[in-house]
Amino acid sequence: MTDYIKNILQIKDPNLHFTDVIFENNDGWETQVFIGTVSLKLDRCPHCGFADTFIKNGHSYQTIKYLSINESCPTMLRIGKQRLRCKNCQDSFMAKTNVVDKYCSIAKAVKHKALTMLESNVSQKDVSKFTGVSPSTIGRLLDSDQALLRFNSRTLPTNIAIDEFRGPQGKYCFIIVDNDTSQIYQILPDRLKSSITHYFDRFSLKERKRVKSVSTDLNSYYQGLVRRYFPNAKLVVDRFHIVSMLTRAFNQVRVAVMKQFDPNTREYRALKNSWRLYLLKSTSLNYTKEYYDRHLRQKVTMAERVGIGLDLDPQLAAGYELLQGAMTALEEHDVDQLMDLLFTKWDVPAPFQTVLKTLRKNSEGVFNATVLPYSNGRVEGINRMIKLIQRTAYGFTNFGHFIARIRLHQMGTEAEKRRRPVQAPAAA
Repeated sequence: MTDYIKNILQIKDPNLHFTDVIFENNDGWETQVFIGTVSLKLDRCPHCGFADTFIKNGHSYQTIKYLSINESCPTMLRIGKQRLRCKNCQDSFMAKTNVVDKYCSIAKAVKHKALTMLESNVSQKDVSKFTGVSPSTIGRLLDSDQALLRFNSRTLPTNIAIDEFRGPQGKYCFIIVDNDTSQIYQILPDRLKSSITHYFDRFSLKERKRVKSVSTDLNSYYQGLVRRYFPNAKLVVDRFHIVSMLTRAFNQVRVAVMKQFDPNTREYRALKNSWRLYLLKSTSLNYTKEYYDRHLRQKVTMAERVGIGLDLDPQLAAGYELLQGAMTALEEHDVDQLMDLLFTKWDVPAPFQTVLKTLRKNSEGVFNATVLPYSNGRVEGINRMIKLIQRTAYGFTNFGHFIARIRLHQMGTEAEKRRRPVQAPAAA
């Protein structure tokens, strides 16, 4: 019976022996209770050293919360720990089991299951319901694992990406990510200059010189920090932000041109509807297959549909040409083409002129974005993961729990990638 129960509960303690299984009513819940004992075997007294001086001194019973075999029926272990007393020194000794930690009534298996569930995008309250422990216990479990809160503070990655995201209580946090491995390197509780400089000051100049590239957005504040602390690093402006600025400018101009026409006119509908086609790369447009456009009431191809809108304003067409040229140059890593676009005098409206002025001012980072393979894509993906964690948890008030959940979620994602089977190459 003992071996059967231990196999079901996956317990491997050789000193633990089960004798019975009963059902009890515990706070209105039918609870399955496994009753067992833990024996203690000692040849000599650890205190006085005499042999064969022990007498049995009863058992100390402990009730342990264990993983439920059936979710509708909680499972408990009632373990009697054997006690021995030395006749020579009168010292007492009690048996131990590896099922539970000392001074704890929650089994290690329950804690491990809780941590495993916290690797997924579930709330702490849902984890507490599934494991049968309180949400406060889940919080203490996160606090007890200091490794989850510890980041590397001695070395710096060769290529890093920096950004900010909205953290607990609406405060912006500063994040540093290894741009080669996607590992979160550090998260600071705020993005204040004093906090960031205090963090980077702990690294020696030799260590900071090892950094080869730093990816960031067009925030001039971060760019100043990069030039100050990483003398050998190349500043890389995120390519997504470059294209995003241009597409935003194009949409502003498109809406401004659209509002010049009456809402009931064909010209207005040409710019109002199917606006997503204007933001696609020109190579993604279909030039041969026609479809019926119900707004224009005629058959057109995707390319013809875009052309109808661009023909309404020459400056809008010039802005479209600038946007398409920039996207093509970034995709093909064509530095010469991108620099020609930036420093050519364009007859475009004010929103485009503002973007061009900004990109010219940050031409070094834009140049490196075209040449180097790094961007803020990894850190933006991590920021999205963090937003999902916060949304599921309905926000955090404890910054330590917040960091622990992020680390656990990333650990779970990495484990899932390792378990994912490798696809065999397709046969020729």
